[in-house]
Amino acid sequence: MKRRRQLAIALMLITSTIILNWSYPSTTALGEQLFQWLGLPIWSRGTSGLNYVGITSMLLLLAGLFTLRTSLQRHARKITLLALILSFWLPSQLVLAYQTVWAKGIYALEFVKSESSCHFSKEEDQVTGTCSLTFINHSAQDINFTASIRNQQRYLVGSFLESLDILGDQTLTMPSKEKKTIDVAFTKMASDPRIPANGAFSVMQLAVKSGEQERDL
Repeated sequence: MKRRRQLAIALMLITSTIILNWSYPSTTALGEQLFQWLGLPIWSRGTSGLNYVGITSMLLLLAGLFTLRTSLQRHARKITLLALILSFWLPSQLVLAYQTVWAKGIYALEFVKSESSCHFSKEEDQVTGTCSLTFINHSAQDINFTASIRNQQRYLVGSFLESLDILGDQTLTMPSKEKKTIDVAFTKMASDPRIPANGAFSVMQLAVKSGEQERDL
């Protein structure tokens, strides 16, 4: 009976870790949303430093794995290792399965940040540039949507990226079941003297919209 209770506690702790780190359909993990709702800080230094949500989830995971191992009589090491792998692998696979089978519209979109970047140049008070954005459409239907870059002040000195409409109202199209890089040109008036004459950035978050649907990527 004691081992069953330990097993139940272990599964609860490991599941709690997965839930805290779950970030679909938003980019903000449920753990961060919970901390914000409770009025607790997420980072030790405002928007940087130690991530308290990550530390909490890691402690829960370690406690869950330790409890799982002590609750098992046979193959304890193998099962604990499998649980560790599943806790990191399973969430992304569940999201992929949902996007492939059930998701509609922009909820079937995946934004490949590692393959996306923007380049810009400034002349007087005008900033022009091009963003190369890579998406994967997991659904069986074409998706038409608009995309806006979220505030990038954390990554780039200058104020011309503060507005979400930096890419304008250009409609982008992703064919069904396809991975594609879309080049989107933009022009922005900006007089901030801190903006360099030219530059590039690759760390970004997007807000995408299609009809009444809207989500962050």
